[in-house]
Amino acid sequence: MASTSAATVRRTTVTVRAASLGPASPLPRFTRLRRLPYPDLDPGAPADMRERIAYGRLESPLPYRIQEDYDRSLREVELPACVLENGRLRATVLPTLGGRVWSLYDVVRGRELLFRNPVLQFANFGLTNAWFAGGIEWNLGSTGHTTLSCRPMHVAVVAGPDGDLLRLWEWERTRDLVLQVDLSLPPGSDRLYASTRVVNPDPEEKPLYYWTNIAVSESPGTRVLTTADAAWRTEYNGALRRVPVPHPDHPDVDISYPMASGFPADYFYDLQGQGGLHIVAVEPDGSGFAQTSTRGLRGRKLFLWGSGPAGSRWQEWLCGPGARYAEIQAGWCPTQLEHDRLAGGARVSWTEAFGGVDLDPGAVAGGYDHACAAAQAAVTEVTDPDHLEAVHERWLGEVADAAVAEQVSTGSGWGQVELRLRNFPDAVPTQALPFPPVDDDSLPARHLLDGDAQGLAISASRLPVPPVSDRWRAVLEEAPDSAWVHLARAVNAHVRGERARAAEQYDASLREDENPWALRGLALLADDDRACDLYARARQLRQDCRGLVVEHLERLLAAGRPGACVDVIAALDPAMRAHGRTRLLEARALLEEGDREHAGRILDSLVVEDLAEGDTVLGEVWDALHPGEPLPGHLDFRMSDAGER
Repeated sequence: MASTSAATVRRTTVTVRAASLGPASPLPRFTRLRRLPYPDLDPGAPADMRERIAYGRLESPLPYRIQEDYDRSLREVELPACVLENGRLRATVLPTLGGRVWSLYDVVRGRELLFRNPVLQFANFGLTNAWFAGGIEWNLGSTGHTTLSCRPMHVAVVAGPDGDLLRLWEWERTRDLVLQVDLSLPPGSDRLYASTRVVNPDPEEKPLYYWTNIAVSESPGTRVLTTADAAWRTEYNGALRRVPVPHPDHPDVDISYPMASGFPADYFYDLQGQGGLHIVAVEPDGSGFAQTSTRGLRGRKLFLWGSGPAGSRWQEWLCGPGARYAEIQAGWCPTQLEHDRLAGGARVSWTEAFGGVDLDPGAVAGGYDHACAAAQAAVTEVTDPDHLEAVHERWLGEVADAAVAEQVSTGSGWGQVELRLRNFPDAVPTQALPFPPVDDDSLPARHLLDGDAQGLAISASRLPVPPVSDRWRAVLEEAPDSAWVHLARAVNAHVRGERARAAEQYDASLREDENPWALRGLALLADDDRACDLYARARQLRQDCRGLVVEHLERLLAAGRPGACVDVIAALDPAMRAHGRTRLLEARALLEEGDREHAGRILDSLVVEDLAEGDTVLGEVWDALHPGEPLPGHLDFRMSDAGER
C-alpha cells in the first residue's frame, strides 16, 4: 500500500525524444493560420448558441509570433519539470510548454492515467502553429489550441491549507486576459484538482473561450461515456449538426467507441438537464479515467481520430508508430465554436477533478445508457458534486489570492509590462499572480513605456512583431519616430485593415532604415509583380528567414510565374531547399511548368514538417498528378471523407 501524506512539489527534469521547436517567426501574421468559416448550423441550433458562435472570433494571432520552424528530427532532451505528489498520485508538469500536465501516475492503481506521448513532436495545430499531443492542456483564447501551448508559464509553489500546491499563471495576449490554474492533491486523495480562474483586467468586455483538453490512451475497446443522449457533431466539412447518441440510423457506429469512426470528428455533448458534469474514458477491463467539474464548465467533448488511414497517419505523425489516443475535453461554452462575454473587471472560476475510476467490465460492455449510468455512479462515488463545489468554495476563500511561497519557473515578461501600461492597481491580484520583469521580447516595450529611446533602439530587434492593442497603439502614436516605431505603427494599421496608413508607415520605416520587415509589409499590400520584387529585396537582407522564402514562392505562383519560382528554389541554400514546405512549392511549380515526372519524384518522398491540421494541399497536388488514383498512405492526412475515393 502506498503511503499518503501532504502534497509536496519538487523540481526535476523529464527525458524525452523531442523535435527542436526552433525560433519564432519575425513575420507578423495578419490573418488566421487556417480558415474558420461560419459553420453551417443545424436548423435547431438555439438562438443563444448562434449568438455566441457569431461573437468573438479571433481574426489574427497577433501580437504573438508564429512558431513554425520546428523539425522532425527527434533527439533525447531533458525538459524542466515540476512534480506534485501526495503518495497516491504523481502529477508531472512542464512549465516551459504551457504548463502541460505531461503525466498523471496513480501509485495505488499502478498505472498512468493519461496518454503520455512517447515523443515530443510539434505540429501545425495551434493558434500560433506549434502544438504537441498528450497530457492535460489549458486552452484560453479562441477556437483552437492556445497560444500558450509551446510557451513558458509562470509557476510557483503556494502553501495551501492541506499541503503545497502548484500554481500556473500567464497573461494571454490575444485577449489580454489572465489565466490562473492551481493544481492540488489533498492528503490521501486520488484526485488531482485544478482550480482555475480567468481575470479580465480591463473595464471593457472581452470574449471568453476556455477548454481543458485531456489526451487518453485509446484501444479498439476504449469507450467514452457521459450523461448525454445527443451531441453537436463537426466533421471538418463546415457543418455543425445535432445528432442522437447513439445514432438510431447507424447502430453499427456507436461513437462511445472512438475507433468505430472511419474519420476524425468532434462530438460536443448536449448536457442540458442530463445530470453531472463529467466525462469518462474506460477500457474493456473496467479501468478508466474520469474528469468532472463544478458548474462553471458546462461543455464536454470527445475528439476522435477514428480508425481510418488518415486518422492513423495523423496519430503516427504526432506520436510515432503504434501510439493511439483520443481526447476528452471540458469547456466554458457548449461547443468550441462559441465565445461567451466576460464583463469588464470580471473574474470567473471553476474546479476540475481528474483521476482513475474502476467500472464493472460487464457494465462497460453493456448498452449505452447502462454504461453511462455505471460511469456516472463511479464518478459520483469518488467525487461527489456537492463535495467538489465545497472544494471550490474553499479554494476561492482561502487559496486563490494566497501569495506565492516560491516561484520555480518564469513565464513571459508581458504581464509586468501590460500592468505598467494600464496602471490599474487592482486589475490583477498581484500578490497571488506576480508578474516579474523578464529579459525577453517584452524588453523593448518596457523601454517604450519608460521613454528610453536609446534602450528601445538597442533592443528593438528582439520585437519584430509589436503589440497591437488599442492601448499600445496610442503609446506608439505618441512615441518619437524611429524605424521600429514606424514599423510598429504600420503593423497596427495593417491588422486593422487601414492599408493606406500601413503603407505610409512601412515607407517611413524604410526611410529610417532599409529593413526586411517593412519591405515584407509593403509586399503584402502590393500587386503581384511589385510584391515579388519587394520580397526579393527583403530576402537579400534576411537570407536565413524561411518565412520570407515561403511567402515569396507563394506569391510567384499566385502571379503565374512558376518558372521564376523554380529558379528561386534552385538558388537557395541546401537546408532551405530541403525543407518540406519548399519542396511542396517546388512540386506545385514544376507541375504548372509541365514537368510532371520531377514533381512526382518530389511527392514520392515528401514530408511537410509544418503541414496544417485540415490542409488538403497534398491530396490536391496528388490528384493533379495522378487523377483517379488512390492517395498514398504517406500523403493521406484527410480530416473528412469529402474527397474519399
